[in-house]
Amino acid sequence: MISRKQLIQRASSGDQLAQFNLACQYDFERSKDRNLAVYWYRKAAEQGHAEAQNLLGECLREGAGTRKSPKEAVRWFRRSGEQGNADAQLSLGYALFYGKGIAKDWVSAFVWYQKAARQGQNSAQLNLGHINRGGEGVEQNWSRAILWYRKAADNGNVAAMHWLGRIYGGQEDYRGHKIKAIEWLTRAAQKGDAQSQCSLGVHYFNGDGVRRNRSRGAELYRAAAEQGDEWACYLLGLCYADGAGVKENKRWAKYWWTKASEGGVNDAKKCLKQLG
Repeated sequence: MISRKQLIQRASSGDQLAQFNLACQYDFERSKDRNLAVYWYRKAAEQGHAEAQNLLGECLREGAGTRKSPKEAVRWFRRSGEQGNADAQLSLGYALFYGKGIAKDWVSAFVWYQKAARQGQNSAQLNLGHINRGGEGVEQNWSRAILWYRKAADNGNVAAMHWLGRIYGGQEDYRGHKIKAIEWLTRAAQKGDAQSQCSLGVHYFNGDGVRRNRSRGAELYRAAAEQGDEWACYLLGLCYADGAGVKENKRWAKYWWTKASEGGVNDAKKCLKQLG
């Protein structure tokens, strides 16, 4: 393994790869120095190193180790993206979609998201699902939305799994399919997604698409509530108040309703007032 001292020597002599590797060491390894990381990213980026260009863009976007400059970040994302870097293509698409450092342009954002998505970048695939679902810059197309969500989910994107569960569960303006809803919510819940745990809990609690199991529903509410999901806190409070799926316990009902109330759930505030 090349020592940092050796990397510094090579980087100082103009070795592009050494400059990039040295920047990564300063960025991610002990002893960290974000300012030096940016310095060496820039050196490598100026020589055309695509990943250095992308990481330099990220530093400029976040103001990490350098002054924050979304506009300059976009320039580096573009240079990296034009070389085929999927992460940079995603970041450029995001900047164009939301107008961060560049004029908002949904059509161009869609193009860059597609470039990244076709390389398997699952966040870009997720975003294409969102765009096709919402009809933002393109005509709304549920089939394409589901296609991209499915690609992202198959690549491990938990948010995409949740959205598939949400869509098939009838929470969007799309025909429901309870079996598929349960399948995707289960996959996302097993990955620890709190929203999916809560939604899946509702299915079990009400026997919607699965055999009714209030104990299992309460377990899922708890898993989501312990991650801070406000609605799950409220529902778990109801379970304790009614003795549904758990042993009745007003003290625990109050505890979880308080958590939900602090998170802005008005129904929980009403329950607390009634509880006295």
